[in-house]
Amino acid sequence: MSASQDKKRRAAERAAGESPKTLAEREAAAKARKEKTKWTVTGAIIAVFIVLILILNSGLLYTGTTAMTIGGYKFTNAEYQYYYTTLVNNLYSSYGSYLSLFGLDIEQDFDEQALDSSVLSMMGLSLPESLSDRAESGELTWDDYFRETALQNMREVTALWDAAVAEGYTLSEEDSASIDEIIDTYASLAEQSNLRGADGYIALAFGKGVDSGVVRELLERAYIAEDYSGDVYDSFEYTEDELAAYYDENAGFFDALSFEYYFVAAETEEVTETVTDEETGEESEETSNEVTDATMAEAKEKAEQLLSAAQNGEEAQAMSFAEAVAEVIGEDAEPTEARNSLAGNVSGSYIDPVSDWLLDSGRAAGDMGVVESEGSGYYVLHFISRSDNSDYNGRAFRHILINVVDEDDDGEFSEEEIQAAEDKLQEIYDEWKDGDATEESFAELANANSEDSGSNGSSAGGGEGGLYEHVGKNQMVDPVNDWLFDESREAGDTEMVYSESSSYTGWHLLYYVGEDGYSYHDCLAQYGMSSSINADAPQGLRAQDYEAWLEELLEPYTVSVNAFVNWFAKV
Repeated sequence: MSASQDKKRRAAERAAGESPKTLAEREAAAKARKEKTKWTVTGAIIAVFIVLILILNSGLLYTGTTAMTIGGYKFTNAEYQYYYTTLVNNLYSSYGSYLSLFGLDIEQDFDEQALDSSVLSMMGLSLPESLSDRAESGELTWDDYFRETALQNMREVTALWDAAVAEGYTLSEEDSASIDEIIDTYASLAEQSNLRGADGYIALAFGKGVDSGVVRELLERAYIAEDYSGDVYDSFEYTEDELAAYYDENAGFFDALSFEYYFVAAETEEVTETVTDEETGEESEETSNEVTDATMAEAKEKAEQLLSAAQNGEEAQAMSFAEAVAEVIGEDAEPTEARNSLAGNVSGSYIDPVSDWLLDSGRAAGDMGVVESEGSGYYVLHFISRSDNSDYNGRAFRHILINVVDEDDDGEFSEEEIQAAEDKLQEIYDEWKDGDATEESFAELANANSEDSGSNGSSAGGGEGGLYEHVGKNQMVDPVNDWLFDESREAGDTEMVYSESSSYTGWHLLYYVGEDGYSYHDCLAQYGMSSSINADAPQGLRAQDYEAWLEELLEPYTVSVNAFVNWFAKV
């Protein structure tokens, strides 16, 4: 199975949620939510309710009636539930118990849980435009988000699938096999949990009325729609002038800065002050350690001393910035280096006074300065260069990460713990070499073994097969970056490298895919930059053009919901 097919299969499995036990718990919670509505009956109308109960227990309101229409296509509650529950399960697969930090309890009524739209940005999600009024009024709930996003996704897939079929697209043999494997997986999970075949597991995962036939049909549409949309996205072409113009328009985000700095932290000192109790009026003295005007002045003096040493040394070409830091601060002190950091990441990562200084249009190579960080100390900055990224091409690679585990919880990684992670990765490496030893088989091993959630398919918004594309210089940790941009690197190269950083310690098995056929300058113009650090980061031309094309495509596919029938949807 190809990496793309594996990606689709894993996405569908995530959509079904977690273990049958977890699904059963959600089923019980859903039933409890529906039982909130109490029915009181007396004598003559008991028969009416008996009829209604029989209807409710049948599949009529889930598979036999139209809950909504989209561009002339009719959908049942069962199909709608599939989309809704897929959203919920994907979120749960990505965040698990951490969802509570975003204000979402998976076991409670979604329509009683308020949603702050800013949370969606933190999760890399977007709020449907139709919900903006509810968000502004503070009436937005998680159920609103799931319902509207499910309808939005249904509309998009339907429009893309419809257009794809009109263009002659059909389900490929590989995609068909992938869907078969998904259904087989559901059947296997059902057998393990004594459920009634694949349909039993699917109904538990997605709700009443959803069976393997519904899942198969919706997956077929989704696969065809995905193939088509990918081809459209890749079809846009741009001239050199168009790419240059768009890059220049966004150079304040796209340009790469190289600089180094040392932060002179102000010391704290004991401060005693008299405080008055608001209720009793009694006065007392409280002592705390704080940065004071005096300690800030001392930090500024030290920062200016470092600046002077670095400037004088540079003029005489006898002392580097690092040497100046060692001389003034101490022999063990070292500056922090930032190489080829995109300007948009700089403005998103540093305090305003620092980023303003670095991004000043008049900044020139060799400039140095002191910038205050109010209440904490002073930055001594050395500006090295600013580049338009036209001197190299982006790279693509796959990797498998095995983290080092602090087994004894002593706060340190021992040689044995580091060796254990290396041995585990070596076993995976040997398995790959003893097998097909292809990029495709590497991708499958990455999905099965890598502990990088951003590229192993475990995150709903992440990549698959350990793949990272359009990578610029110094975007990865140093050992990976150095290997990736080695001038001798060739497609198909593999190697194990060890990395320690502030966020993780682990071993990488790297597979070099190759470099872009155009400069990183043009890459940024086409694909933009990640908004994970700077929410204002611009999209690339491709995303803009694709969204404009999609908006036009979607226009005739209006959504009409039968509110009465849809009320019975089991979500």
